[in-house]
Amino acid sequence: MVDMTQLTGDYAASWLPWIMIPLVFYILPFPVFAIVFLWIQKEVSEEIKETDNNLAEIGELEVPNS
Repeated sequence: MVDMTQLTGDYAASWLPWIMIPLVFYILPFPVFAIVFLWIQKEVSEEIKETDNNLAEIGELEVPNS
């Protein structure tokens, strides 16, 4: 049986944890959250445009007098 309490790096791709841990926990969240944020904003923008078009069709959207 292998004693896993002492990892000496004597296994295949021993560098992988040193690369993957910072990549997954520090670098990867930034583009993931950016993509999710942009996707949410795109949906909101489309909903606003759709609402404006619907209001314009029924004549409830008017330019305010200033």
